Amino acid sequence: MVSSLQKGIKAAKSGHMQEALDFLKDAIIEEPQNADVWVWVAAIIDDLDKQEIFLKKALEINPQNIPAQRGMAYLQKRKRDQIADQNDHLSDHTSPISPFPPTGRPQSPEDNNGWSKLELEELNEIAAQGEDADEDKPEDPKPAKSSEKLLKDLPKLSAFEIVLLGVVVVVFVFIGILAASAIFDFDLPISALSGSKAAENEPPYAGVFLLENDIYSDIEHHQGLPSQDVGIPTSQSVDPTIVIFTSEANPEMLNLIYETGEYIPFDFTTQKDGLSLAHAESDLVPGLYCFQQLPEDSIIEAASYWCFKVTSAPSE
Repeated sequence: MVSSLQKGIKAAKSGHMQEALDFLKDAIIEEPQNADVWVWVAAIIDDLDKQEIFLKKALEINPQNIPAQRGMAYLQKRKRDQIADQNDHLSDHTSPISPFPPTGRPQSPEDNNGWSKLELEELNEIAAQGEDADEDKPEDPKPAKSSEKLLKDLPKLSAFEIVLLGVVVVVFVFIGILAASAIFDFDLPISALSGSKAAENEPPYAGVFLLENDIYSDIEHHQGLPSQDVGIPTSQSVDPTIVIFTSEANPEMLNLIYETGEYIPFDFTTQKDGLSLAHAESDLVPGLYCFQQLPEDSIIEAASYWCFKVTSAPSE
């Protein structure tokens, strides 16, 4: 059974924001502890204060939620600049919170006039719940020590406390690096920084990914064949690994199609926690490949596609 969250995501990707909002409000009731629900609500509204409340709620539920972290970084940067374009949207800068194109995205008639008063009141009630939750948190009775006081007290700390303090500093530095990578849009060698391989861990969020060099690259979901290369990662391997993680993509219903229309045989293995690994049965030649999943009602709905490219490895 398709959840309200999945329905909301599908409607949002199709440009039906009013319908998406209705589904996501139902999803909040059904899955209040699902961080992705709050992230998607933040992605489809334009009120910065409400976005911040929803993203804080998502991070409260799951502090490791990558889209929520990117969204907060974008909002903080926008508050500092205070010169953002009126047509600038949270979803344009926090991919993969939302795959909406940055310019010229279609709007339904409801979008032209903004949200209705009733919808704003409902969102205000949801936001108020988030604000009340923040107010209910007990405040730290002890004021933070100044850096001068902290340095003065260091000789009195035990060895364990000094090590713990060092770990906290390293964690905050790492968070700062992640925030900078989100703001300035550069990739990090996560496997080197963490000291562990990404392949040994689950993907950062639900979706379809190209796994190469221990790095997960998001493969964007398209309704119908993609018209541009957005969300289409490239592999330099003739045997790329495709990871399907708790996604609406069903490995048993997928077809792998080459750019010439040729169907490519592939097999997959399903592991724990809804994670599947897919491989072609033979080496792939350079070109565009797409996983196709036909809808239940092919007359009304377009087929779903997850595409990636294969290129030859550069000669040394």
